Amino acid sequence: MNYLILDKRQRVKNNNEENVATANIRLEEELNKKSIPHSSAYFDEIEIAFINGETLIKVKGEDIRKYSHIIFRGHDLHNDLQYQLKRYIIDCIDMHNLNNPNKKIYVQNAKAIKKLPYYNKIAFAIFCSQNGIPYFNSYFRTDGNYTSPRDVLNSFPLIMKEYSGANRVQLIDGEEKIKKNVYKIDDENGYKQEFLKDQDPTRMFIQEFSDSAIDMRIFVKRGKVIAGWTRQASQGFMTVSKGIYRMYNNPEDSIKILSENVARILEADFIAVDFMFQGEKPLLQEISLHPGFKAYETKIEGEPVNIAEAIITAFED
Repeated sequence: MNYLILDKRQRVKNNNEENVATANIRLEEELNKKSIPHSSAYFDEIEIAFINGETLIKVKGEDIRKYSHIIFRGHDLHNDLQYQLKRYIIDCIDMHNLNNPNKKIYVQNAKAIKKLPYYNKIAFAIFCSQNGIPYFNSYFRTDGNYTSPRDVLNSFPLIMKEYSGANRVQLIDGEEKIKKNVYKIDDENGYKQEFLKDQDPTRMFIQEFSDSAIDMRIFVKRGKVIAGWTRQASQGFMTVSKGIYRMYNNPEDSIKILSENVARILEADFIAVDFMFQGEKPLLQEISLHPGFKAYETKIEGEPVNIAEAIITAFED
């Protein structure tokens, strides 16, 4: 075996010398424990050549076909090409596997990526409507003019988000920090609030507001829920801002069934599914094919499931 971990570069510096994502460090730790050879690379280190009718993909100068297992981590949400690169790699590996059935290369979540040709909030909403997955009422307009009259979602409060899920970089106390591009709109003046007024409105959409102040992340491996957490807002409406985390490894049946259903439809190897409640009803917030899990391992009391180990062992048979 020989693993390749492909990731985006970090937008701001973190606490380790090489500025590597914490999740990738954990994946490498688990691979080392199992004595599995591995390499890591970034999406901007990929080359694609078309020679004599053959497509050749190199990563850091090495033929990608030297690896037996490929794990995709995050991609830049504001850069559609990076998600497309995942699909290009999958297509090329599919051709290799067809021609070399005894030397198959495994790409994590290959089937899921094929079923999600676009990776953004609009694509998730369409996926939900196609498959009967409950989703927040949402509205998107291409001109970004959300102060114009409309016949849906016309009462406050509302939530406004960047549709690709890209976050903003904000300077706080002289240090760059990643902040969510999510805003609560209480009235018409809310569209002009700090930070939101500087965003491109054509990249934003609105959703109904949930006052539950709790969201949850459920990790699903090979179609079965293995772990999860809940996160409760301690100030304001944002659960991610100083949220209170709790272990949620055994979610209630409604959440478990929904999470496993999403994974089944996508034929996903390993994903996280995020939910919030609207009244008594759980609604999907997001699907992550490359979920983070640092908070799960570091912010919650109790014995966590080894998510890194689950990821490196979650491949299609």
